[in-house]
Amino acid sequence: MDRTSLIKGHLEMCVLAILSRQKSYGYEIMKELEKHNLKLKGVGSIYPILTKLSEQEWVYTSRELTESGKVRVYYEINKKGQRALTNKIAEWLHLQNDIKSLLADNMKETNEDDYINKN
Repeated sequence: MDRTSLIKGHLEMCVLAILSRQKSYGYEIMKELEKHNLKLKGVGSIYPILTKLSEQEWVYTSRELTESGKVRVYYEINKKGQRALTNKIAEWLHLQNDIKSLLADNMKETNEDDYINKN
């Protein structure tokens, strides 16, 4: 499985985490993901996730006029989305611990940094 596939599996959680800090628009969210080395292929990759979060009623959307006269859609996490984020983080932490437990013997044989540095 390539890194992009792994990122996509956790994208909802990552986007909600970004939105828990401040309301934002699609391109700005993409840039924030990239700051954390969570690059996606193409800017359009983020919009299906934002649509899904909106349909699940985890975010509010608003339209604002930019200085250039364009309308920009902003997304803001709501209480339902914050609860979903909390649950997703808990699930992710449990999964991470389960995987580390499974791989513990392999990781004892070598330094964890050896695995990280290969990417």
